[in-house]
This record gives sequence, structure tokens and C-alpha cells, in this order.
Amino acid sequence: MSSAGLIIDANLLLLLVIGVLEEGRHISNSGRLKEYSEDDYQVIVKYMGRFSNVYITPYIATEVSNLIDLNGHARIMAFEAARLLFSQFQQIDTNISADSESNLFSTYGLTDSSLIGLVADYTILTNDGRMSNALYAINGDNVIHLELARTLLQESRR
Repeated sequence: MSSAGLIIDANLLLLLVIGVLEEGRHISNSGRLKEYSEDDYQVIVKYMGRFSNVYITPYIATEVSNLIDLNGHARIMAFEAARLLFSQFQQIDTNISADSESNLFSTYGLTDSSLIGLVADYTILTNDGRMSNALYAINGDNVIHLELARTLLQESRR
């Protein structure tokens, strides 16, 4: 796999943000993370360790901050965790005008159409089956689904 670094798609980055709180206790409290577990959080953390550079776009950061659905003190902690994580990632410059001109914009929206363009140069860790074909059409070598990341990590332990 040859890429400039890793980009974590919004839903998995949300899992990372909420998973870091109190050893993953709040993953089950998030309605948006019902399909994920503490194990999935651990896969993301370990897979990130394979990259010296992790990147984020403003679009992904916006989605993640808008998707935080915890309440009370857990919500405050989640935003603090997001702030800390976002500051650790390198930001990819975006251009809303150019990104929304893509033919993919009307099908996938701003965040995903931007990711489809970025997969040529960056590895995308995702669990979004809806945009898989478009990602693979650009550069299948840089597409890592959560299940594939789990398999790769298991094989590396053998």
C-alpha cells in the first residue's frame, strides 16, 4: 500500500472519538454507533498505528462534531476528545467550490465525494459500503474497510 497517509472516514472517526472515553464505555450509549463495539474501536486504534501520518479534512471534522450524540458530561468529554484528536491529525486543505463541482457531489455529498477524490493519494479507512465502488474505481489499493483492517491486524499477529 503506497499512500501519503491515512484518512479515517467520519463514522469510524466518531467511533474513535467516543471510544476513547472511559475505555469505550460510551460506545453503546451512542445511537449512531449501535453497529460498532469496543473491538471495532481497538481495530481503528491499532490500524492507525501502521501510519506515521493521519489526516483529516474539515468536512470530516464537521460531520464528526455534528454526529456526537451523547448527553451531559459524556458530551463535553467527547468534544474535548474530538478537539484533541483533531489537533493531532494533519489537515488536508479543501476547496468547497471545487469539491462541490465534482459529478460525484450530487450522489455522495461533500464529505464522501471529497474522499473519493483523495483515495488516489491517501489510504481511506471506512465502513461505508455505499461509496465503495467509487473508491475502488479510483484506487482500490488505498481502500481499507474495517473488516479488512481487522483481518490484516490478525494476520500480522501470526
